Amino acid sequence: MEKRYEKRQADYWLKKTGLADQFDTKGLDFFIIQYQKGEFLSRQEQPIECFQFIISGDVALYYLDENGERRNVVLMEGRGLLGDMEFVVGALPAFFSEAVTPVTVLALPMEKNRRRLEGDCRFLMYLLRQASQIKILTARNQVVLSGLKERFFYHLKYECPNQMTAGMDRTAAKLSCSRRQLQRVVKELLEQGVLEKRGRGAYQLK
Repeated sequence: MEKRYEKRQADYWLKKTGLADQFDTKGLDFFIIQYQKGEFLSRQEQPIECFQFIISGDVALYYLDENGERRNVVLMEGRGLLGDMEFVVGALPAFFSEAVTPVTVLALPMEKNRRRLEGDCRFLMYLLRQASQIKILTARNQVVLSGLKERFFYHLKYECPNQMTAGMDRTAAKLSCSRRQLQRVVKELLEQGVLEKRGRGAYQLK
């Protein structure tokens, strides 16, 4: 993880992403954090200190069940916000958030700016939209296509370039399942001749 405090760079990304338009409050002290693949943006056992607005890279949200097995919730691809739930309810993070690829975020200290942000109606509406978007993505993955095999097939056919996966961990996060569950589905489809292995973690529809 690397923190960068160049105001000019932060202002550039605020303007480029349109994030500056989501605040009525002026003069907020944004800075940039860069994460490498596999680093955590937040952990369940650690209080979250900053809002983190994702400006590039993919982040997996997940939790550990009673058996210690990873349960993916959603994959945030190149955009999204971490810290909205914690800002509202004042609790520890609900999920682990892990960089699936190199990730860059705009960070904003939470408690230092709380009083001003709680009075910023435009920002509060932005928080509501972000929370709603996560709910929609999760519901789409888990309800519209309830079976993992069906979700995986749909993902390959309509969402993957050349109908080929781009890594098991990323795909599992995208489909809100565990790596082990996905491996079982992939093995079954390979045996049925539906898939062809193209490399490590790469499978393509025939």
